[in-house]
Amino acid sequence: MADQNPTGRGSAVALNIPADQVRFLRETFAGARAGVRDELENSERLKNPDRLRREAAAYGRLLAALDELVIVPDHDVREVVTSLAQVIDGSNEYERVIAEHEALHGLLDQLGGGESR
Repeated sequence: MADQNPTGRGSAVALNIPADQVRFLRETFAGARAGVRDELENSERLKNPDRLRREAAAYGRLLAALDELVIVPDHDVREVVTSLAQVIDGSNEYERVIAEHEALHGLLDQLGGGESR
């Protein structure tokens, strides 16, 4: 079965990611992994070093997946991507931006200028 991981950890997922998104993801995952590694090296009393090691390994698997465009997703991979998406959305004020966009374009549509989208 070509879609199965021989270690029994689940099915491989083929990734279809545009090149510009691969560049963004590579930079983001590399930066996140570097931050986790830095935390592991420079913190004397970590509450959960095993969790940080799993995070660093998950980022490593994600970086490898961007090269191969295939990954066997696991709990740790899903967790770091979910957490990272929440952090980025929060720091970019995603919900506010969407609400503002909808308000302005909704008004523009009513004013007859909606074709500019």
